[in-house]
Amino acid sequence: MKVYLSAVACLLVMSVARAQSDGIGDPTFSKLGNKGYLASHYDLKINYNPTSNLFVGDVKMDAVATTGLKTFSVDFTGFTIKRVRLNGATVPFTRTDAKLRIQPVKPIAKGEKFVLETEYSGNPKTAQSASLPPGMKSGWISYPGGAVAVCEPDLAHTWFPCNDHPLNKATFDVEVTAPSPFVSISNGIGTAVTQNTTHFVLDKPSMTCMVTVAVGKFASIKQKGLNDLPMTNYVPRGTEGQSQHSFDATPKFMKFLADRIGPYPFSSYGVVILPNEVTGVSMLMAAAAIETTSIPVFGPIGVGNPETLCHELTHQWMGDCVSVRNWGDDIWWVEGFAQYSEWLFVEMTEGKSAYDQAVKAAYGQYSAPGKWLKPGHLTAQEMFGAPSYVGGALTYHALRKTLGDVKFYATIKAFIEKNRYGNGSTKDLIEVASKVAGRDMKPFFVTWLSGDTAPKLP
Repeated sequence: MKVYLSAVACLLVMSVARAQSDGIGDPTFSKLGNKGYLASHYDLKINYNPTSNLFVGDVKMDAVATTGLKTFSVDFTGFTIKRVRLNGATVPFTRTDAKLRIQPVKPIAKGEKFVLETEYSGNPKTAQSASLPPGMKSGWISYPGGAVAVCEPDLAHTWFPCNDHPLNKATFDVEVTAPSPFVSISNGIGTAVTQNTTHFVLDKPSMTCMVTVAVGKFASIKQKGLNDLPMTNYVPRGTEGQSQHSFDATPKFMKFLADRIGPYPFSSYGVVILPNEVTGVSMLMAAAAIETTSIPVFGPIGVGNPETLCHELTHQWMGDCVSVRNWGDDIWWVEGFAQYSEWLFVEMTEGKSAYDQAVKAAYGQYSAPGKWLKPGHLTAQEMFGAPSYVGGALTYHALRKTLGDVKFYATIKAFIEKNRYGNGSTKDLIEVASKVAGRDMKPFFVTWLSGDTAPKLP
């Protein structure tokens, strides 16, 4: 996620089962997820009318129990539930604390596979994430002429039932039906089923919060991607001409990253640019871009900003392909590397002196006594601010200067390869860096991530 910090600154019966399985174990969002099972695939069928804001959903979740389950829950809030089925049979359920709680007819054994299907409908609403300033809501955002789902880090369950934490990534089929003249967009490669229905396949695991649906009056702009990668960008209808060259930097920077940190990890790429109308209802999309898997979503502010395009593209490797294990302890290496990629883009296009100037400007802002960012252990409220972005980026700069370019990029590439389509942690990154460097790098990371004062720039 790229949040423009100046904008943010301006915004001031199942109790036993609950104890055993509610919450996947992330202290930053202690109630999120469920460790009693792992979902492997979601099949979402959505019928949405932007004019009436009526949403009808049918979601199947394929999962396997990681422990014996007498009851279990999925994260889900809002809507009216019509029916819940477990392996094809209707089952009783209750709803409390943003959880949909399921009571199987018979216990599910450890290692047993099951399919949970939920049919529901209603008018989706935005919600407040603990990680964003009060009033900056996200989730399913309806605006005049369309809607979009942007849910990082904790709000996917406000529009579909799921195990809503990065520790449970899954593949997705998303089928969206919307009336003409609206266009439907989601993650992965889309195929028209009918005039009004499009089926999208995301064949690599994704966090639930990085799944998106956008419905609106869009036009498409195709690009030739790296190694013939399918690339389609979506812009508000009528802006195709002025937007035509907004994405010119993408293929060049994709090659830059692929040459250094490994191949692009998904089967397609593109971005969605939302219309100006969204800014009237969403403070978030007036000030942010979101790295939804394979198809980042930008507010109008992102048009023509190549650094932000590169930021969200970089997240496809660091954030989407390799995702956090613990939001508060790991967000720095996600947002920090994406922020650092903006400086790399400056270096690539303007030269080393421009890169050095960007680094020194950032360091000068936070190097005074009492101002150092300490990005290594953040609360939910600190996740998308200067500590993770600037503090993380400065840590990567220092790591590059300490190791040299060859070992720096080898470290990032090895970290991605080790955790590809899974989850990484700060501990993992330290171990990989130490192996590549041939020495213990933990003291370096402790200094930059947890020290009370700003370390000297190497």
